[in-house]
Amino acid sequence: MLIPKSTIGYMNQVFENVAEVNWDEAASLYSSLKAAGVIVMNGEGRSKGALSIICSEIAKMRGGKVIFDRGDVGFPDREMDGAAPILRDRYGQLSLLVLSGSGRSLVPLVDAQKLALYITKAGRRRDFSIDVVTSDPNSPLGRLGREFGTCMTIKGREIDEDAIDTSTFKSVGILEDVFILSASLVLQAIAESMYTGRPSEIRDRVQRLINETNGIIESFVGSDFMRTLVELLERRNLCFFAGLGSGREVSRMIAVRLGHVKRAIGDQVYVAGESSTPPPRAGDLLLVISHSGETEIVVSWCRNFKKLGGTILSVVGRSNTTLESLSDYAFRIQTNAEPGAPNDFYIKAAFATSPVPIFVVERLQERGLKLPEYILRWYHSITG
Repeated sequence: MLIPKSTIGYMNQVFENVAEVNWDEAASLYSSLKAAGVIVMNGEGRSKGALSIICSEIAKMRGGKVIFDRGDVGFPDREMDGAAPILRDRYGQLSLLVLSGSGRSLVPLVDAQKLALYITKAGRRRDFSIDVVTSDPNSPLGRLGREFGTCMTIKGREIDEDAIDTSTFKSVGILEDVFILSASLVLQAIAESMYTGRPSEIRDRVQRLINETNGIIESFVGSDFMRTLVELLERRNLCFFAGLGSGREVSRMIAVRLGHVKRAIGDQVYVAGESSTPPPRAGDLLLVISHSGETEIVVSWCRNFKKLGGTILSVVGRSNTTLESLSDYAFRIQTNAEPGAPNDFYIKAAFATSPVPIFVVERLQERGLKLPEYILRWYHSITG
């Protein structure tokens, strides 16, 4: 596999980790998800957000799967072992799909343990599968995946316990960035191969995604859009992030990572549409992620934001859209997804926007503010 060179150091690690994936493990995961009638996705923090993006595309594609989030209103039982047989009877074979870099995330681990116990007691191994994507195949979740389904190992960043200066972020990323992005890219390729029914295409699709994503990252970080975004983010203002569906998940991933940086200078970050989100004020910033650029609710948010004197930036998948016309600044990510097929726009948007907090931290450091990684390590230890 040919690995392009990125100017963002940790992206090189992402691409190298992806190239080292065991393709037999990827094919086994493909087979398990392809056979499933229903997929229950499970993860914590940004891992859950990344998994939501992939599962959304699997649900929307032609011939897609029934997808449940553990917290959905329609989830048929409070416990996994109670819900599993109900979902199996309704939809067919069930896959509990877990994304966890450590392989020790609490909620996924409890659910996987309960499902494993049910499978053992009921003797119904053909009806249920625990499918785990992790950096540690010998972790509790990794072992459950190997015994009751599949385990695909994707390397993450090795954590240096010594304090790391913020100037190194561009080289190493912020903790789970490397694992989450690496896993997202491989899972996107698996989803696309599920659509075509050709598991032999997984590796070629990964190569294409690496090449295209690297080009988008280089274009994004070197753009006037990025420079303007960083300049606006270093100012004293409230920041809002918006989107629907997968767009909201990408927005939330950025917001979670950027929130502690803005709080360090006394500001707050919000995801639009949530109950705790306050009304914007003149001078506030809204960053919107939308492939179509025409989603009615998102467009309405932007119109109201504009009336109140805020600045709007958008990352879109199409040109000459309503959202682009309402934005003060826009960046377009080219995609070639056909109708009914998994759309790679949102994974590419997640990659492109991933370095934004790092560039903001660097800018603040230039202004005299240093943010040691122990703050980030504590923050992500409680958010997953």
